[in-house]
Amino acid sequence: MSTRERVLGIDRRQLLGREVPLPPRALRWATSVVGFFVLWWAAVEYSFLNFGLFVGPVETLVAIYGYVLGDPVAGGSQSIYIHAAYSTYRVVAGVSIAALLAIPLGLLIGTSTRAGAGIEWNNYLSPAVESLRPIPPVAWVPASILLFPVVPVVGFSVNTAVLFVVFIGAFFPILVNTIEGVRNLDDEFRRAAQSLGASDRQVFRHVIFPSALPSILTGVSLGIGLGWITVVAAEIVAGNYGLGYITFQAYRLLQTDIIAVGMVVIGALGYASSAIVQRIANRAMPWSDIDT
Repeated sequence: MSTRERVLGIDRRQLLGREVPLPPRALRWATSVVGFFVLWWAAVEYSFLNFGLFVGPVETLVAIYGYVLGDPVAGGSQSIYIHAAYSTYRVVAGVSIAALLAIPLGLLIGTSTRAGAGIEWNNYLSPAVESLRPIPPVAWVPASILLFPVVPVVGFSVNTAVLFVVFIGAFFPILVNTIEGVRNLDDEFRRAAQSLGASDRQVFRHVIFPSALPSILTGVSLGIGLGWITVVAAEIVAGNYGLGYITFQAYRLLQTDIIAVGMVVIGALGYASSAIVQRIANRAMPWSDIDT
């Protein structure tokens, strides 16, 4: 039984056998954000460690306001919108390609390890997967720069090296979670469906895939988070546009306000990405009681 429920439209949580009303979600979110900015301000104001060399939250918000109005960033001619758009499309494209490849592959490996599944693809694919998975995505940056060119597409330059690094960062979390989602299915459900006359295709569609879906979406969520981490690292080395690129350029020019702006925008976009995946998960799995 979930420890959280809604009573008369009010969130309540069971605590020591008593119902404790929760503050509204918006208030909890605002408290978290304000608390973070207060800690940031205090660290800069009182020069905790080397925070005295960094910019404070008030100056950062003022800088964000100027860039929102279209001011160029990091000594270039492009606005923050252009750099954010480049980073966003790289994350979306890289994670999408990773999901399109990792989910079918994970389902194949996961289902082939079950009794009577025919070819055990796990024996053929797992050694390669397990040998490549421990390599950090950032370690692929030098090789990807050499192997993957910049491709012009409809007037835009697509840096396939950055896309590949994002793809690698997202691929393995999605793959492993998909495999584990299939493997964790109680075999009694599969046998029960077969005893009722379900074909292998129907068992997969109505039993295996719905059971693995929460784990798959968890992998996608992890992949998006790693996508934002890897895109920043790749753009620092190989990008001419993007939030990682302007953040590093600001570091070289000692423009701490732009460093902070880049970090805040990356965090906001990452939060928005996770929220979108959570919304999709809630719609795709109405039977699941997901506490947030």
